[in-house]
Amino acid sequence: MTESRNINVTSVNLVKEELVTAVDSAAAQLDQFAVDSGNRQALESCVGAVRQICGVLQMVQLAGAELLAQEILGALNELEAGTQQPAAEVMEALSTSFYVIIRYLDFVQNKGIARPELLIPYINHVRATRSEPPVPESHFFSCRLDANVPGAVSSAVMSEDLRNFVRRFRHMYQVGLLALLQGKPCQPAYTMMARALQRVASVSAGRPIGKLWSVAGAALAGMASSQMHISRSRVMVFSMLDRRLRALQRDGDKALDQAPPAVLLKESLYWLALSAPRGQGGRILEAFNVSGLGYSEAELERERASLGGPGATAIAAVAGALDEELSGVRRMLDDVETLGVAGLCEDEGLMGDLRKISNILLLLNFHKVGSGLGKAVEEFRSEARVSGGAGEAALQKLTQQVLQVDNAIRALRQSSSIDVDEFGHADAAVEMSQLAEAEMAVLKEAEAGLSLIKRALASYAESEYDYGHIRNVSTTLNSVRGGMIVLNLTQASGVAERLIDFVDTVMQQREAVPEIEQALDTFADAIISLEYYLGEVKMHRKADTQSLKLAVESLEALGYPVEAA
Repeated sequence: MTESRNINVTSVNLVKEELVTAVDSAAAQLDQFAVDSGNRQALESCVGAVRQICGVLQMVQLAGAELLAQEILGALNELEAGTQQPAAEVMEALSTSFYVIIRYLDFVQNKGIARPELLIPYINHVRATRSEPPVPESHFFSCRLDANVPGAVSSAVMSEDLRNFVRRFRHMYQVGLLALLQGKPCQPAYTMMARALQRVASVSAGRPIGKLWSVAGAALAGMASSQMHISRSRVMVFSMLDRRLRALQRDGDKALDQAPPAVLLKESLYWLALSAPRGQGGRILEAFNVSGLGYSEAELERERASLGGPGATAIAAVAGALDEELSGVRRMLDDVETLGVAGLCEDEGLMGDLRKISNILLLLNFHKVGSGLGKAVEEFRSEARVSGGAGEAALQKLTQQVLQVDNAIRALRQSSSIDVDEFGHADAAVEMSQLAEAEMAVLKEAEAGLSLIKRALASYAESEYDYGHIRNVSTTLNSVRGGMIVLNLTQASGVAERLIDFVDTVMQQREAVPEIEQALDTFADAIISLEYYLGEVKMHRKADTQSLKLAVESLEALGYPVEAA
């Protein structure tokens, strides 16, 4: 299994401002201490702020950010005690970590999930300055370690031949590892290493250590097929596996009964999961109760790189500057009747502004929008002086590109990071922004419908249950349900459907006023719960359906259970 990474975005939203203030304060105090290492008061203030940060991160259950903050605190405590010197490397690691914590909060708020693996390189950077061993890639990964490899069958190798057998395939493993260390292509090297471990696994199946070789061999095969990158931490694990092979070569049959080290087995399972294997690799993951990670290595690297990019404040500033530049462009385009098409193509003014905007968009990885604007500018310059329809057509195309720039600016305003795809382009954010606007319109319409229903219920009760006040409630609920279906909010649409069933029953049994009076409060509870859930979805698209629990329980109490999504 993998631990749930869904988090309560509402909680993060509530504490983020306080956290950012505390991180900024701690960073400022650290800067003062870096300038004057005798300023103990600044260091003590920094330590106090980091302790506060650790407490808040623990409260909102952001384990990765909390661990990074704890490592920062450990380094600061060593500086305070005098066991660590304020070397440039230490101060740089701490300053970077403060910045990354804020960027990670932006990521969590934007994505609605926690991905602590993103922070492991930064955690290890701080640990390295403290001469502490690195945490493994699989530190935040959860799985069973007591399972057995499915379908493992041992080959017959005599005890006296085992040492020679292992020696031969250890050499094969080392050839692959040496190729990795020399910077040669990873795929052939991984394949060589995988084959070596698979052959060792074939003679050790059914013995305690055999599990390690089967899983590690499958992991390396997955790394070869996915062309996963090499890193210092992975080389360290490869070296640990080589030492295990050496022990098996030295001790022979006796070493087969040694339990596999948990750290090596867990790391291998994580690599295997990261490669998203099929066949035997998939069966191994299933046996060890590992489900999909929800991300690939390439996605993890892109998201990790974005942590080092501009933060929400910087992005908002860039968006504001672009919007200011674009406002002048809009004015000039509005004045085209006065200036004439030819009057707009001077190098200064409109053309200069548009080139500047195009270059900024390209720097921000909005390649499609930026290059499209650049081409439209050049086409307009060449066609604008031509009389007739060519100049007008070029102006029309230029205006359309300016509208695309407007969409890109809105996308920047709505995001706390600039996410790029596998080609390094951020243009998908424009489409996502437009989709988010459409979804927001649907959600607002649904919320308006629920508000209307609440007013109808109040009028219904105040009028001593005049059914005329709730005559249109089913129709309104059906509209709300339609919006939930469009947004693929399956459980919410199920709740709305059962609410409709209840209202239809009420309309058919008009004489049962006492029973309706008792049920009305319960029905209102369900409406309020649904409204709260939609508010959560507005803040983040992946809101936890736990906030619908009251609605589901209320409908069950009314005798209208909601089918499981």
